[in-house]
Amino acid sequence: MSDGLTKKQMEYFKEKLLAEKHKVLEEMGDLQQDNLKQSISDAAGENSRYSYHLGDVASLSYGREFSMGLAERQQKYLEQIDDALARIEDGTYGICKVTGDPIDVERLEEVLVAKYSVKGKEILERRKRQQGLS
Repeated sequence: MSDGLTKKQMEYFKEKLLAEKHKVLEEMGDLQQDNLKQSISDAAGENSRYSYHLGDVASLSYGREFSMGLAERQQKYLEQIDDALARIEDGTYGICKVTGDPIDVERLEEVLVAKYSVKGKEILERRKRQQGLS
C-alpha cells in the first residue's frame, strides 16, 4: 500500500495511542503520589527518631532520583504520543520523516510513536556515525 495507512488503520492507531497516553498518565499519577507520600513522611519527621545508616540514605536518594528519571522519560514519551496523535490529525502518521515512504504496520504496532521506517532509521544512524567521524 503505497499511500500509507487507510482511514480505518488511522482510527485503530489513534485509539491505541489514546489508550497508551491514558496508561502513561495513570502511571505518572501513581509515581507522583508515591513521591508525595515519601516527602510528607520525611517532612513529618516520622523517620527522624531513627538514625539512618549511610546505605539507607543512599538507597532513599537513589530511589527518588530513579523516580524522577522515570517521570522525565514518561514525560518525553507523552510528548511523542501527542506528536503521533497530531500526525494522525494531519494525515502524516505512518509516513517516514526521512524517506517519505510508508512505515510498515508491524513497526507501528511495535513502536506506536515511530516517525521513521526501518530504512529511514538506518539512514539517520549512518548520518550520525558520519558526523561523529568528521
